[in-house]
Amino acid sequence: MAPTAIWRSITTTIASIFKSSSHIKNFTILIILYTFTGLIADTNIQRSFLCRQCGHTVVFANDLTRVASDMSLRQRNDSLLGRKGTLIQLLQNPAGARFEVITSKRAHVTKSTVTVSSDTWFTGFSWRIATCPKCHFHLGWSYEPLFYKGGLADSKDTFYALILDNLLDETYADNLIITPKVYQS
Repeated sequence: MAPTAIWRSITTTIASIFKSSSHIKNFTILIILYTFTGLIADTNIQRSFLCRQCGHTVVFANDLTRVASDMSLRQRNDSLLGRKGTLIQLLQNPAGARFEVITSKRAHVTKSTVTVSSDTWFTGFSWRIATCPKCHFHLGWSYEPLFYKGGLADSKDTFYALILDNLLDETYADNLIITPKVYQS
């Protein structure tokens, strides 16, 4: 339900409560406002992917973008983080290792200081290894235009190819249940 429709519903409900002369009118209004405020707040929450190793927030849904590689072995669209049509590409490095990657405009990662222009999956771009800033787990690669001289700072054309298997949807992580050892038999 859209926030404007929710507010319309709230005002209609409150108006009907005011017409009654119930002594719990104020309490009912507070409950309704609390409930609907929570619903509106939930519509503004932005989902994200976490580092699968440590849980650090890596990328938000709004930062996902579509950068297709001519070198991809396979491409498919899927719904990720509540976004339909997210491009997932299967890429293979010279050693034969395969990675399913998604691309994003921004990512909360640490970029290697070493830039590599050979063996790139994206024509016209050099790459750097991107790791989790918290646990240093390999999350993917940062891509910059070949002759970019800005160092580690992102250019307007910088994007990230993130390894899908190394990321965890935070909604899934929030639903994991850990049983304390004291309750395990």
